[in-house]
Amino acid sequence: MPNIGGPRSSRRRLYASVVDSIFFYGAPAWSEAAKTHDYVHRAASIHRRACLRVICGFCSISQEASYVLASISPLELLIDECSRMYHRRLENVGSEERARTIEKWQAEWARSTKSRWTHRLIPNIIPWIERRHGEANYHLTQLLTGHGCFRSYLCRTNNDTSDRCPAIRGGKRGAPLPLSRALGT
Repeated sequence: MPNIGGPRSSRRRLYASVVDSIFFYGAPAWSEAAKTHDYVHRAASIHRRACLRVICGFCSISQEASYVLASISPLELLIDECSRMYHRRLENVGSEERARTIEKWQAEWARSTKSRWTHRLIPNIIPWIERRHGEANYHLTQLLTGHGCFRSYLCRTNNDTSDRCPAIRGGKRGAPLPLSRALGT
């Protein structure tokens, strides 16, 4: 799916839920194998790609931020939730187990050292994932992650020589550029 255009985020989330359904088929049976780092790493890379497609994000966005912006719990937590629900299947515990998963997810999000810009904007994931308005798109994802057409990001990725805004000269906002520099001569 293209980053710009294509289906809305809610429709993309539906596609991601299909990927999740495939992962979770038989999850209680293989939940012990999911504790092996190699297996989880392989599955998580596919899960992360689905989350990036939901938010129309670049591959440079951290896994943690992609989960939060897509409003999709991390794969390890979802596998654990499915396994717990299976073992308690005779009880009606779906909402209780979901709340437990979100609580663990919030703790991981707060502890993470990655995606601090996104964390500053969305410190508490519950209001974000429960919102009933707006959808993530290419431009909102760039703004919320700081990954995109920003001079600081482009400089960090060696795609620009300066992280300073060209409209700011000598530390003063609004100072005009010399005509020769503005024309690129």
